[in-house]
Amino acid sequence: MKMISIPAVLVAITLAACQPTAIAITEEDRLAIEASSRHWVETYNRNDWDTLSNLFTPDAILMPPNGPAVIGRSAIAEWEQTNEAGFRIAFDLQSIDGAGDTAYVRGRSCVFIPDGAGKYGVDVGKFLEVRKRQSDGTWLIKADIFNSDLSVGGDLLAACPFDSSQIQYD
Repeated sequence: MKMISIPAVLVAITLAACQPTAIAITEEDRLAIEASSRHWVETYNRNDWDTLSNLFTPDAILMPPNGPAVIGRSAIAEWEQTNEAGFRIAFDLQSIDGAGDTAYVRGRSCVFIPDGAGKYGVDVGKFLEVRKRQSDGTWLIKADIFNSDLSVGGDLLAACPFDSSQIQYD
């Protein structure tokens, strides 16, 4: 039977303990991410898909429900144009956390979908974003996954369950 020396174990433990720990994101980071999220909502609500795609990293991945992943800015802009033209959105940010240059944003969403008769139905859902701090200090979306709380085939709601008064309809 082979014995491991106690000094070797102590050295291994010491080296493992000396690994740098990423610093938690700051309140300034949280405020910047909140501002970036507001800008994302404003851009989405203008249906300005090219500008919206620039709020993602060049290699970002969008993971919509019931479909394949969408990778890269141009593909994200095209997906948004094809699938969400005319839609509006409101966010309820519930958590912003992270460390170093990585942040996680979790929240609820209300997507306002035109019904063709001049009104909107509401799809309530949730989302999770991974954001990366860029060299200029901005926080771009690296990964975005979202889905609906509605059951398959369920009817859209008449209203958003959280404040969505900032939504402007054409």
